[in-house]
Amino acid sequence: MTWRLQKVHFRDAVAVDLPGHPQGSGYSTIEDYVEFIEKFIENRALSSPILVGHSMGGAIAMTYALRNPKLTGLVLVGTGARLRVDPSILTKIGENYEEASKLIAAWSVSSTCDTAIVDRLATEMLNVAPQVTYGDFAACDKFGRMNDVENITCKTLIVCGSDDRLTPVKYSQYLHDKIKDSQMVVIPGAGHSVMLEKHRAFNEALDTFLGSLSVSGSAAET
Repeated sequence: MTWRLQKVHFRDAVAVDLPGHPQGSGYSTIEDYVEFIEKFIENRALSSPILVGHSMGGAIAMTYALRNPKLTGLVLVGTGARLRVDPSILTKIGENYEEASKLIAAWSVSSTCDTAIVDRLATEMLNVAPQVTYGDFAACDKFGRMNDVENITCKTLIVCGSDDRLTPVKYSQYLHDKIKDSQMVVIPGAGHSVMLEKHRAFNEALDTFLGSLSVSGSAAET
């Protein structure tokens, strides 16, 4: 559901349902999710993949890129080399999951976003078990690649919304400064869920990046 507006545009892309999203149990470390993605790509025999990751998915994608330096391309969306979580979010998830979903959804978009998108984001979060969502945020809180993200060698596109409150533009700027072969696109008027809020601008940026790659590959979006 995160990538529904991209699946329409990039018809050959593979959108990955991570464990627990929404069925089954999730993980509490980024490394466990990376191992799942590695097995997913291997089992699907996706050759020359271009990995696209948003937020926690970006943490997964950049860790994958560090472990698999021959990755064809990398797209990091609304993410950072460090993803510290406000303790109030973890507390709210444990105390009142429905209220937490509304809060997180509101923080995930710009102040001018259509309320229908906010409501949809909150509803979709409730389809995931609270313990899985808690584990995701805990995994993000423990995540840190500030000291080795510069070792990513594949071509990289970094995208963020100008109004992102969860992973502000400075997070993307840090990635751009550290990753040598990277491009950065800031989409005006978009928040954290930039690929939903401003999908046309996002898809255009991704199209341009894919066109710049010398080898076309299969996209796996997380």
